[in-house]
Amino acid sequence: MSLSDISYFWEQVLIDTSEAGWVAWIFWGIFLISPLLLSFLTTGFLLNKKTNKIRSASLKVTVLVSGRNEEQDFPSCIKSLINLDYPKELLQIILVNDRSEDSTKDIINRFASENDHVLALHTEDMPDTHLEAKARGIAWGMKHASGDWVFITDADGEVNSNWLSHSLSVIDENTGMIGGAIVVEPKGFQGKLERMTWAYVQMFNLGMSGWGVPFACVGPNMAIRRDIYEKSGGLENAEFCIAEDLALLKMVENSKSKIVTPVSPETTISIKQVPSFKHYLSQLRRWFRGGIDNGLDYKFILYSSFWTGFFVVTFPFYGWL
Repeated sequence: MSLSDISYFWEQVLIDTSEAGWVAWIFWGIFLISPLLLSFLTTGFLLNKKTNKIRSASLKVTVLVSGRNEEQDFPSCIKSLINLDYPKELLQIILVNDRSEDSTKDIINRFASENDHVLALHTEDMPDTHLEAKARGIAWGMKHASGDWVFITDADGEVNSNWLSHSLSVIDENTGMIGGAIVVEPKGFQGKLERMTWAYVQMFNLGMSGWGVPFACVGPNMAIRRDIYEKSGGLENAEFCIAEDLALLKMVENSKSKIVTPVSPETTISIKQVPSFKHYLSQLRRWFRGGIDNGLDYKFILYSSFWTGFFVVTFPFYGWL
C-alpha cells in the first residue's frame, strides 16, 4: 500500500462520512469514545477507597477456598493463608475438596491436622444439590463458616499477609461485600492475553465502583457478610446457572447493603494463568453466560463495554504486561 493509497483512505473514507457510511462512523465512534471511556474509568478507579491496616481486629473472619484437582497449586495457596497476620483466634480457614481425582483431598487433610484453625471439607459428604463445580464447594463451605465475614479466593491464588486487615479497614456497618483486585502471573502469549483480559474487566469494574456503581466482584477475591448470605437462603436457593460470584453480588444488592472495592497492593491477589487457550475461552464464555443469567443490565454492560473496549484499549498495552 502506497502513501497515496493511505491518504485517499483517510480523506475519502474516514473524513468524508457522507460517502463512507458505517465504516467512518465506526472509526470515529471508537476514536472518540475510547479516550472518554478510559478517562471516566481511570477517574473512578482513583476514587476507590485506599486501605490502611486496622489497628485492632475484632471481627471473626472465615476464609473459604474450594478446589478440584488442585494438587499443584493448593499447597502454595494454603501456605499464604496460614501466613495471614490476622489473629488466629478470630480466623477460620475452610478448605473444600470438590470431588478431586488427584491428591487434593490428602493435601487439605494434612494442613487441617497441622493447624487448629483450618477445617477440611469434602463435597462428597454434602447432601444432594443442583449446584455444580465451584458453587457446590462454596455452598458446602458456607454451611460450616463461623465468621462474621467470609472471604473467598481460588486454590491457584496467593494472598498478601495483610489481605484481611487491609480489606476490613474500608467497611462500616452498612457494607455487605468487599471486592478486591487480582493479577495473573503470565507465561507466554496466552498468559499475557489472560492478564490483559482481567486488567480490562477490573478496570471497568473498579472504575464504575469508584463512581458508586459496582457491577461485579471477581470470584478469586471477594468477601460477603455471612448474615446476608444466610438470610438470602444461600446459593442453593439463588437463581443462577453459571456465575456464583454474580449470584453472591445479587444477594448483597437485594439486601440494600454497600459494596466496596478497595485498591491496594495488600488487597490484590495473584493467580496462575489457566492451563490452556481452550480453558481461557471457556472462562470468557462463563463470564458472559453468567452476566446474561443475572439480568439485562449485565447483558448490556458485558456486550457493549467488553467486546468494544477490550480490543481497543488493552491490545496497545500488550508489550507492557
